[in-house]
Amino acid sequence: MSEDKDVPYIVIEKRQTSISAFLWGAAAGALTALLFAPKSGEETQQDIRDGVRRLRDEAETRLTTVRGDIERHYESTREEVGERLDSARGELAVRKERAERALRAGRDAARNARVDLEKRVAETKAAYRDEVPAESGVSEEDE
Repeated sequence: MSEDKDVPYIVIEKRQTSISAFLWGAAAGALTALLFAPKSGEETQQDIRDGVRRLRDEAETRLTTVRGDIERHYESTREEVGERLDSARGELAVRKERAERALRAGRDAARNARVDLEKRVAETKAAYRDEVPAESGVSEEDE
């Protein structure tokens, strides 16, 4: 046990890292590299300009690529939405026509049923009038 006390140990603490810590570390590393670089100030400045130029060109290339991807995706989505709208409009027109035909057929059927019912009622009334005096034994003259 006493041997364990003499052994050095490392304590690792987990902390939430942030982008600012990374950027500070990168800046400190870059500054250290500049201070200990075997190049002259003018050469270092030229290297920095070249690096910034390359970084800018790469960023522009990536931006152009992303912009093109977004435009293509936008256009394809727009076309798809347009096709779906056209399809929905066509389906709506078909359903509207079916509903109008069903409504007209219902009205015609109701009209025909009413005419038929009125005809039957009139026939029943006429038959009833013809049968009532004969069944009662009372003629119209007696009244």
